[in-house]
Amino acid sequence: MILDSYQCSSCYFEDKEPSTRIDPSTISPPQLRVSFNNVLVVFVCVERYDGREELEQAATELGALTNMLGKRAIVLCPNVHLSIDKAPEKQAIFLICELEKSLRERGHDVHRLSFGYHKKYGLECNGNVGSVVGRRFYGSEHKQFLRLMTRLGVCPPEAMPSDMPVWADVLMERQLKVLGNRRETYETAKKMLQEQLDATGQGELWTCMLFEGERQPMEDYISQLHTILHEYPDVRVHRAMNLSVSGFSNAARHLFRRFPEAIESGRLKIYNSKVSDIEFLLSRSAGLLAFPQRPRKGESHAGEISFGIYCKDDDFAKNLIQWYGTFLVDARFGWIRTEADLDAVISELEEEAFQEGHE
Repeated sequence: MILDSYQCSSCYFEDKEPSTRIDPSTISPPQLRVSFNNVLVVFVCVERYDGREELEQAATELGALTNMLGKRAIVLCPNVHLSIDKAPEKQAIFLICELEKSLRERGHDVHRLSFGYHKKYGLECNGNVGSVVGRRFYGSEHKQFLRLMTRLGVCPPEAMPSDMPVWADVLMERQLKVLGNRRETYETAKKMLQEQLDATGQGELWTCMLFEGERQPMEDYISQLHTILHEYPDVRVHRAMNLSVSGFSNAARHLFRRFPEAIESGRLKIYNSKVSDIEFLLSRSAGLLAFPQRPRKGESHAGEISFGIYCKDDDFAKNLIQWYGTFLVDARFGWIRTEADLDAVISELEEEAFQEGHE
């Protein structure tokens, strides 16, 4: 569950038109324009695996926030666009209503806005410390691992934690660690990378991103990659990039021009990635996956990591290496060996995007 909250001295909301992308039976009756003064506006996005645990966490967090800012009414506004893992409409409506109920039981004055409409609204924020706060509640580690399994295609989107394979359940109980923020994810990645480079006889890295750098991630990544290729001649790097995104396609061209000998010899292998919302760092003994928080501007989300999932386990890493080729690498193109091949792949992907935009 994602909460995006704003302390507002005044605000208004007006339903414009119902969404055409959701189940029509879940669209609530339209609301007339409503205005509020001195309230906490909370945009709420219910995610697929949310339940009672996330609901209670959200209610507690909103209670703490209103205590910090001073007691005020809470305006709940549904907003499915905050997540790519949004819940089905009926689940979302139920949990938002339950959140309203839980807040009322805790003594809060709550206004819940209509569900299923494109809204026109205006917010006047106070601008003080804590006036704009975002929170995300991930739930149990089992739910986090299920999110990973669905992204990789191992479990279908409608799967629930009880549907996970037995081996995954065992792994959850013993090995998996959920990294709750960007800083912790970066630090784990740096340590894991160094351990891999210092190892003997394990000279391969499967990676979509080395997580190096936060302010200039692409420049820092190139610098780190140059160090690996220069100082560790026995290490081979497999680099999958979503070449349909211009920022990554330009970076791929830069790699071909910067490291022609490494690419020709196979020490640096470039692939097209079929996904853009998971970043990998993978060795023979550990796997680290980061789920990005997309920036408000720009096409690349490199460096904008919201949390990670880490596992140090030989058997699990071996399986992930197979999944890397199965789920992340676009089998249509395989290993892209020359810059001419790269240009052909990028052109084909651009043409596909153009055709999809006109259908």
